[in-house]
Amino acid sequence: MTDMKGNRRREFLQSSDDGGMCPYFDTGGPLTISMWDFSWLMGHHAGGPYEDLGQRVEEAAERGYNTLRIDCFPSHILEGKFTFEKKFGQSSIIPCWGDTLVSHEQNVLEKVAELAEHCRKNGIWLGLDSWDKAHMIGHTDQVDPQDEEKTFREFSQTWVKAIRLMREEGILERAVWIAPMNEVPHYASRYLSSVRNAGKKDADEGETSFESKEDELNVIFKRINHWMGEAIKEEIDQERIPLSYSSLGAEHYGKRLTDIYDVVDVHFMPDAIGRSSTRFSEMENWDLKQFSDEWQAACRENYKAMIARTREYFTSAMSCCVSESGKQFLPIATESFGPCYFPDHKDVDWTWYKLYNSDAARVIASMPYGGTTLSNYAEPLFRLWEDLDWHRNSNLYITAMSEEGKTR
Repeated sequence: MTDMKGNRRREFLQSSDDGGMCPYFDTGGPLTISMWDFSWLMGHHAGGPYEDLGQRVEEAAERGYNTLRIDCFPSHILEGKFTFEKKFGQSSIIPCWGDTLVSHEQNVLEKVAELAEHCRKNGIWLGLDSWDKAHMIGHTDQVDPQDEEKTFREFSQTWVKAIRLMREEGILERAVWIAPMNEVPHYASRYLSSVRNAGKKDADEGETSFESKEDELNVIFKRINHWMGEAIKEEIDQERIPLSYSSLGAEHYGKRLTDIYDVVDVHFMPDAIGRSSTRFSEMENWDLKQFSDEWQAACRENYKAMIARTREYFTSAMSCCVSESGKQFLPIATESFGPCYFPDHKDVDWTWYKLYNSDAARVIASMPYGGTTLSNYAEPLFRLWEDLDWHRNSNLYITAMSEEGKTR
């Protein structure tokens, strides 16, 4: 069974007309990405938003998505069975990523394999990421400079062991990229002494300026990204799966990566609406009807500037996707376009959110990006999922723009 799955992957690769990172070319167009993050497994329980994985994958295909970005829980794969404890992400009245309504035990490798099989049947790819940094590293202590290489090479080896198990289950057949760590600066700014000593404190979503001259930080990030990715890149070379860097926002990506990387995942959450002061735990005490009215009024007044900023940001991001040796990284966008925290509550109107996010995605569709998401909320956990036509029509536009570009 394992050999048959491996042969399918090899046959697929050999059928490509392009000798490079063929998954992007063999999808027939750009990646239309739905971020299922860690919620897909944490919410896979009786009464949960992902109770029926097969149905949810079919719904993703119906909505025009050809890629799911997921946490494949590499360190949990190595444990076999793992119990996800009952918890709410941030608020008891506002849905949040990672909400777990009941405690439940899962064999993680079996579940990732099950999801991959559903994706195979529906022609959907998997972007494999990792969010649980504390579990991957094994602690939440500060990492001093003398311990960085050991820490990140061990992190990489955890991935390698999990990749080998996923290969045996045929999961890598669906992998369109592997990203070692979600939003690397989020972790590094909190737990690397070298980064904190360089003056960088608690980086969050919302950094949109590419003007900063952070040469010292770039050197630090370049070495840890290499240590974290080198063994993974060697392991997945036989499948020719691209290695992706998961950013947090505006960064000089090319100065922070060596040529083992292929893809840059560009995140975009404007700082005016993406700071920690707007988390759901605080929003549940707000007058959310007033919030909704003010958000929509702000969109009406500033819409031209919002769309212009989107274009400027993603244009600037592309210019930063070249390594110091000249390698061009392929940009994608999997977390966009803001606000980072938008409360999914009955008093909140999604109308302007959908207008802005779909128009912003159309901006990216006109650029040489490898793919884009429509929203951080484009998953079954949120009510936005119920608007089938919004997802489908937006994704149809993205793929149609790619077809238009091919005929020019």
